[in-house]
Amino acid sequence: MTNKLYFKLMKALLIVFLSMTLSAQNLVLDKINNSIEDYGINVQFNYTGEVFSNLSGGLYRKSIYLDNFDLIFDLDLNRSFGWNGAIINTHILGNNGGPLSKYCGAIQGISNIEANNTWKLYEFFIEQHLFDKKLSLLLGLFDLNSEFDTRETSSIFINPSHGIGAEFALTGENGPSIFPTTSVALRAKYNFSNSLDFKLAIFDGIPGDLNNPNGTKVILSRGDGFLISSEINLLSNSQNFENGYFKFALGTWFYTNKFNKLISSDNPDNPFPKTRNYGFYLSAEKFLFAENNVTNQGLAAFIRIGFADTKVNQVDGYYGVGINYVGLITGRDEDICGISIAASHNSSSYRQLIINKGLSRIIEEYEYIFELTYKFSLLEFLTIQPDLQYVINPSLCINNDHTIAFGTRLQVLF
Repeated sequence: MTNKLYFKLMKALLIVFLSMTLSAQNLVLDKINNSIEDYGINVQFNYTGEVFSNLSGGLYRKSIYLDNFDLIFDLDLNRSFGWNGAIINTHILGNNGGPLSKYCGAIQGISNIEANNTWKLYEFFIEQHLFDKKLSLLLGLFDLNSEFDTRETSSIFINPSHGIGAEFALTGENGPSIFPTTSVALRAKYNFSNSLDFKLAIFDGIPGDLNNPNGTKVILSRGDGFLISSEINLLSNSQNFENGYFKFALGTWFYTNKFNKLISSDNPDNPFPKTRNYGFYLSAEKFLFAENNVTNQGLAAFIRIGFADTKVNQVDGYYGVGINYVGLITGRDEDICGISIAASHNSSSYRQLIINKGLSRIIEEYEYIFELTYKFSLLEFLTIQPDLQYVINPSLCINNDHTIAFGTRLQVLF
């Protein structure tokens, strides 16, 4: 174990120790929250730290430590200033670590907290609810994946593709407005009923700064274009994740700017013609059955399918499926066990591009990632989660050496 990794592990253990001390005393945070809630202020602090090792295959055999700090402030403007139905959200994000996905060679990634070493203002928006909360309007720095392409069932998994599909996450010049870089957005949401809603959002087409990933960069340029995303959801009347819960979603997206096609043309006047970049996804999840007399313990499953334009994207298709079981082991009622598969499809245009360039890489059609994970709920605010991922045909490897990655995640939530 390197000294750098050792000190990072010590930092994580120190955070856990301090958190347990504060919880045992039950003084500081409770007093602060109780006093400021009267003014409409809510504060959350989340820490996630993990050690992942590439045990076999991939590009490099290496262990790496990643961590993620979230500090979130919600200000209810009605309680603070009498502005009915309005809130302001401020989300500060800090990340440390290294290029885990490059070591493992997976285009889909391995960890959903992998990012550049930096602190930034991640989200900052105002949201206004109207017409008895049927209509919601939001303006500001906004994470698309906080509302679009989400599933409760897949949220346990650490692989990024189970948060937002790879065919969507890998689009654009700097990705869509998702972790770790967001952009300015205008979002409207309308609730037709408790079980049917529709969302539409317009985002700056290029989040952040292409030349500098550190800190918060808001650059609004006419040349950025826009990303327009929509989603319609059909849900169960009860939106608690328990017996009877289900959710079906259909999402679409497109960029107003045109992108170069991956394959050049024979026209010398226009060797790289441009075209639109668009896609759609379907998502479904359901709580299949619950244990006797316990509505929130049992088996749930999800499936997601997505497609993107094959002419401009390396990944033009994605398929994800998985199950999780809450309370599988007797006496461990809040533990969650999950098994999933994430499959990304390398487009025919990209595979032909590799051949045309004469590169020695072997690019298979599909990259598959199998994930087995178990989240232990140790305390109300503390979880530990071992995670095993097996990558077949990692798309960033020269010879597609299958990869085995193992990690353990620690989360502290307040």
